[in-house]
Amino acid sequence: MDTNSDPTDPFEGFDTFFDKNEYFSNIEIGWTTSKEHAYLDNIHLTLWHADERKTAAVPSGWGAVFSFSRFITEKWMPFLRAGYADDGGSLLERSVSAGIGYQPSPFGNAPGNLLGFGANWGQPNKAVFGSGLNDQYSLELFYRLQVTRELAITPDIQLLITPALNPTEDSIFVFGLRGRLAL
Repeated sequence: MDTNSDPTDPFEGFDTFFDKNEYFSNIEIGWTTSKEHAYLDNIHLTLWHADERKTAAVPSGWGAVFSFSRFITEKWMPFLRAGYADDGGSLLERSVSAGIGYQPSPFGNAPGNLLGFGANWGQPNKAVFGSGLNDQYSLELFYRLQVTRELAITPDIQLLITPALNPTEDSIFVFGLRGRLAL
C-alpha cells in the first residue's frame, strides 16, 4: 500500500504509489473456529513494515499486533489485543487492550446487540511525540444496537486517564456515536 495515500482523494495515490515508492506492507496469520464465527472466534498475528516517508519526515518502522477473541455460550465475548511498534510514524510504541462483550437475548429481527467494556494501556511513540509524555490509560463502555441486519448504531463513552496528547489534563471523557452499514 502507498503510505502517502490520502483517503479524501484516492486517485491521487496513483502518482505517489509509482513516483515516491514509499510503501506500507503487512502480513497476517490467523485462525478461526468456523466460517459462521469468523469475526467472533479468532486469533491473529499481524506483522507490518512502513518505508521512510521523506517528504513527511517520517522514519521507517515495523511492528506486530496480536488479537484474540472468543465467543462463549453465545453470550460472552472476551478479547485481548496487544501491539508493538518500532517507529514508522505510529502513535503508540506499545499498547494492550482487554475487555468483554455481552450479547443479550436477541429480540425482533435484529440479533447482534452487544454491551461491551474495554480497558487499554498505551505508551506514546517517543520518536513522534518526544520523551516525557505519560502512558495513557483508557476505559470504554459501549452498546451496539443492531437496528436491522445491515445497520448498527453504537453509542459509547470513554474515559482517558493521563491523555498522552493532552498532558495538562488528568482525565478526559469522550462521548462517541458510530454507525455501520453493511450491504
